[in-house]
Amino acid sequence: GFNGGILIAKNGAVIYEEYQGMTDIGKKDTLTGNTPLHIASTSKTFTGIAVLRLVQEGRLSLNDTLDKFFPRFPYPGITIKMMLCHRSGLPNYVHFMSNLKWGILPNKKWNKQLATNQDVLKIMYEKKPDRAFAPDIRFNYCNTNYVLLALIIEKISGVSYPDYMQQKFFQPLQMKNSFVFTLKD
Repeated sequence: GFNGGILIAKNGAVIYEEYQGMTDIGKKDTLTGNTPLHIASTSKTFTGIAVLRLVQEGRLSLNDTLDKFFPRFPYPGITIKMMLCHRSGLPNYVHFMSNLKWGILPNKKWNKQLATNQDVLKIMYEKKPDRAFAPDIRFNYCNTNYVLLALIIEKISGVSYPDYMQQKFFQPLQMKNSFVFTLKD
C-alpha cells in the first residue's frame, strides 16, 4: 500500500533507492525517480528552514510577534518561535474553515475552491475563531502556524512562498522534482 519513494544514502552515495505506487491512480502511471512530488506537510520543515535562514540573515527574529507583520492581529503575544514549535495556541484552519466555502463539503464532495494562505488570514481577522489555548502553554500540531509563517516569508522576501522556496532551496540544491503546490498546479 505504500505510494512514494525511498532513498537511503551514506557518505554521499546512494545505497538503496525504490519507488512504488502511482502518480494518478486513475491513469495507473508509475512513480519514478523523476516524478515531481508535492511536498505537502514536509513543507513545514522547509518553512522552518526558510524562517531560520531569514533569522540568520538578520531579517527576522524568533522573538518577533505576529502583530509586527499583521497589524491588529486578533491573537496577541504569539512569537515566531512559538509558531515554529506548534505552541502558538492558534486555532487550526483545517477545523475553523471546514464549514465554510472551502475544501470538503459535509456530503464529502469536493467543492473545488481551495483556500489560499491569504484567505486563512482574512477569516482569522473577520471571524476570530477561538484559540485552542493561551500562547506557549503546550504543544499542538497546527497548520495555521505554517500558513502564517509562509505569509511572513512572503512579506520579508517580496516574492511568493513557492517562488522563494524554488529560488533559495530547490534550485540551489538541484531538487528538480520538488515544488510547493499552487492553485495553478
